Amino acid sequence: MFFENLKTIALQVLILYLIAGIGFITDKIGIFKQADGKRLIDLLFNVILPIAIIHTFMTMEYSQEHIKGILVAFVCAFATHIFGALFSMLTFRKRSLKERGIYHYAMIMSNAAFLALPLAKSVIGKEGIFYCSVYVAVFNIVAFTLGIYEISGREAKINFKKLIFNPGSMSVIIGLPLFFIQPDIPYFIEYPMEIVGNCNSPLAMIVFGTFLANSSFRSMFSKKEIYFVSFIRLIFIPLCMLGLFYVCGVRGSLLTAMLISASAPAATNTAMYAAKYKNDTALGSELAAQSSVLSVVTMPVIVALATVVI
Repeated sequence: MFFENLKTIALQVLILYLIAGIGFITDKIGIFKQADGKRLIDLLFNVILPIAIIHTFMTMEYSQEHIKGILVAFVCAFATHIFGALFSMLTFRKRSLKERGIYHYAMIMSNAAFLALPLAKSVIGKEGIFYCSVYVAVFNIVAFTLGIYEISGREAKINFKKLIFNPGSMSVIIGLPLFFIQPDIPYFIEYPMEIVGNCNSPLAMIVFGTFLANSSFRSMFSKKEIYFVSFIRLIFIPLCMLGLFYVCGVRGSLLTAMLISASAPAATNTAMYAAKYKNDTALGSELAAQSSVLSVVTMPVIVALATVVI
């Protein structure tokens, strides 16, 4: 069972990274550069991803299991971020606040929207997007509070408006009532939303590939600190959460979706936030890139374990 699941999930991860390879190659040959990808991220994050989340909520079957699943997903998502934040406090304590902060950000924040969401869709289907959307909403809450506090070297002021008024949170806030109401959406509205939402996975991976193309592989694989952060991000936190979720009775698609989100590599915006808050952009890129490369091996194993214990 484990090896069959591992094979299936590894294939899905491989497919996603092959799509990322398009971004890698097109960046190298100058057709679609990282600067283009950064502009496309705005479209993905502000338009395409919210449409994908809202469409999933409004077309998901209403059931007591899904209502309970939403609540449990919120608890699991917050628990994962809180656990990561508490553990990170024990690490890099002798480093400067800036350097410590970027390591902590990479440990705590996973690439939930641009890698976990597409993988969850591939492995679980619509339920994967449904539950991972909750994780993305929690990710945004943590990113705009603890995240920017850490990566700025504890200098940035927290913008509490962004806790709610950000695309990830707003799409869940809009989607939840639609899930409960179950409106009869006209085909000419629902179908375009489905088509646009389906663009999220391939476009997100192509953009992701441009970031890998601009990473220094020699540098990222020569620093022991980056290996340590990747171990915490890809193995330690996911395994701890797998044990906690299992003991608490989380099972099925919900467990798989939460583990996919928890085991994703460091968030792509580690580098972008580092630049925004005058931290080490190169280090941020290396942290995200190395964990992304290693996740090709670690994510299938972690997710396969989750499917075995169901």
